[in-house]
Formats: sequence, structure tokens, C-alpha cells
Amino acid sequence: MVAAVVVLAFFAAPGAAAAGECDAPEPGWIACEDFESGDLGWQSWFEGSPFVQCVGCTDGGNDPARIRLTNERGAAFAGEWALHMPGEASAQYQGGALAVRTCAGEKQAGCALTNHEQLYFRTWVKLAEDHQYVHHFLALAGSRPDAFWETDGNAGCRPNGERWAGTTVDFNASHELFFYTYHPDMGCDAGGYCSGDYAANICSGCADKDMPCDDGLECCWGNHFSPEPPVVLPKNQWVCLEMYMKLNTPGQADGEMAFWIDDQPGHAAAGLHWRDIPELGLNKAFLQHYIEPGDTDVSNRAWFDNVVVSTERIGCAPVGPDPDPTGSGSDGTSTSGPDDPTTSGPASTSTSGGDSTGSSGGGGPVTTGAGSSAGDTSSDGSATGAGASDSGGPGASAPDEGCGCRTADDRPDGHAATGLALALAGVLIRRRRRR
Repeated sequence: MVAAVVVLAFFAAPGAAAAGECDAPEPGWIACEDFESGDLGWQSWFEGSPFVQCVGCTDGGNDPARIRLTNERGAAFAGEWALHMPGEASAQYQGGALAVRTCAGEKQAGCALTNHEQLYFRTWVKLAEDHQYVHHFLALAGSRPDAFWETDGNAGCRPNGERWAGTTVDFNASHELFFYTYHPDMGCDAGGYCSGDYAANICSGCADKDMPCDDGLECCWGNHFSPEPPVVLPKNQWVCLEMYMKLNTPGQADGEMAFWIDDQPGHAAAGLHWRDIPELGLNKAFLQHYIEPGDTDVSNRAWFDNVVVSTERIGCAPVGPDPDPTGSGSDGTSTSGPDDPTTSGPASTSTSGGDSTGSSGGGGPVTTGAGSSAGDTSSDGSATGAGASDSGGPGASAPDEGCGCRTADDRPDGHAATGLALALAGVLIRRRRRR
């Protein structure tokens, strides 16, 4: 056992598969997973992976109709194995998710956490040619070190600057990417649909989490920060997508977020106020292709490979697809090198008060949904008004998770609404690989 800041680290065993970027991590890397131990089976693979929570799992296993490992021909970006979220009809077309948490000790749900001021999160992702919809996509978030579950169950609530912080890279029906972000100064809805018992129930649930509606009844759903012109996530090809979040200095609005696609700047926003106390830090990265029951009536398939979380810029250059057509089947690589994080930024930028910030618009019915987590983590089921947790809390074991929000199509003002931004922090956790 090798410990760093009392965080367990898993390294490749002698005789493991051909070396990849996870076998030679860069400085600052917290977690790296290339899924090449998929032949161990889900449970053994998960135990050796950096992931702590799973949406689409229960009792230590996965629902393969929602989330599974695959070595089908052409399924991997590099190597032989990848993660597949098929959204099959037998699972009510639901998606799945995996979360990395940096545990100060044994990797387990509810652990004490090691926090970070900034994080980068990169994955290679491929959407099916007929892909239409996702509810939530990649996210970074965090809490206080002793508050593992407080990144969850916050939909509908205005953050108080102390409980949690986070941002999500989402995309709309045209696959145009944008940030979906909660923060204390966000625009929220009042009146209309957000009134009466509906709004009162939301505010009651928020008050239970120390996020009361101090200025009257309101419904808060993530504000949008969108690039102009739009940046589209391509379908039917492997794409390198990297996101970044830097928390603000308490007392100042100097937080930042950005994303890159194939190492090219996509969008950046600055001047954000997420936290009021230094104890609130980033400790979670959420690899998700999240879809709720009833969101869609068709399968929306996605594949992920070569996932890295780091305190420094990651980039796309270190690894390319397997040229062997019987391997990954991928037919191209990113030719651009990673941008210098000290000099480059996404081409489209905005500030928290800029025109890319959407007032949230309408919300959706609050649903009680238990999140399923990793081997055996689970949700607290406390979706009282503030929306249910996407990733789970202590005490329950149901495999389905709720968001308590609407999609872009059925919100009164056309903005997408949902309830959860998540993320990761910690010290390097490497997955254990098969001898």
C-alpha cells in the first residue's frame, strides 16, 4: 500500500496490459482510468478503479442496460476496453454515471475528503450517430472535507456559499455545449409556476439544507453560460472534452470555469462567486450521461475512454487511438497539442453578469429519487422540495436517482433546468490492473 496524504493509490501490476497514459501519470494527476481491466468483471474492476460512486449500480453490481464495460470491436478510443452507457429500453432509457472522490483514507462513500482550489477533468467521448438527448453531462463540484454528501440534493436551491459549489458542461438538443451553473448570485424564478405549494415545498426543502429562500419564494435552476457562436459536440466520432473550474477567493468574485474540445478553446467564464468560506473546496468529478425515466423514448448511446482528473491542464496529446482495426476501431486522433494554460483560454468568454448568464427560468416537479452509488453507496432519499440527489447519500439502496427539474423543451422560458453539479478533488488514485 502506497499512501499520499493518507489517500490510497493503486498502480499497475507487473505484467499488465500495454502501457498507456495511466501507466505514466503527469504531475498533478489525481485519477486516471482507461478501463483496460474490464475483463475482471464489473465488481472487481470497480474496486480497483478510482471511482467511488455509480449511478446505475446497486448491491455491488451494474445494470448493463444503463452502464457497462465493453470490448466490442470499435468500442474503445485506445486499447480494448471502454465504458458504455447504452440507455436501453429495458432501463426506461436511463443513463448512468461514475464519480471520483478523493478520500483521505480508504476509498468509500461517506469518506473524509481532500479538497482542491481548482480541477481539470478530461475524457474522450463518443456519441452515437442517432444520439438526441442528455439530461446532464460532465461536472465538477465540491463540499467541505467532512461533508461528503452535501454536493447532492441541491436542485432548486440558491447556494449559500458554504454547503457546495459546482458546474456542469451540458449540451442541448442541437448538441451545442454550455455551462449549467449554480452560484449564490444566480438568477432564479419567482411567480408563475414558481408559486403556491410548489414553491413553498422547494423553499422548505432548501431551508432544511441551510439554504432558505430569504428573499421570498423562488425556484433556482442552473444558469447558462453559452459560447457565441455555439460550439457543437460532434456525433459518431471520438472527441476529447476537457473542463476546468477554479473556486473564487472568499470575499471576491474571481472564480473561473472553461472547457476545451479537441484541445481547442470552447468557452470560458470569469468573475464567479461560488463560496464564502475557505473550507469549501473541489472534491468530486462526475462522468455522467444522465437521463431520467420519462425524459426520452429512444436510446441515447455514449462511450467514454481515457478519463483523467488533475490539478493542472491535461490536454489531449498523450495518447491516440489504436491503429489496429481489430482494436479500438477509431480512425483519427487529435492533431492539436494542449494549450498552455498560462496563456490560452477558450475563444468565447463571459463574466458572471454577462449576457451568457441565463436567468434560470422554470423548474420541474420535485421527485424523490434515491441515487445508487458505487459498489454499495446509496442515497438519503431526502428530496423534500429541493430535488433528489443524482449520486446518492447514506441510508438507501434504490438504484434510480432523481433530479427534480425540467428539460429545455418544457421550461417556461426555454432554459434547461436540473439540479446537480458535481466534481472531484484529491491526491492521485490509480486503478489496480490485472496481472
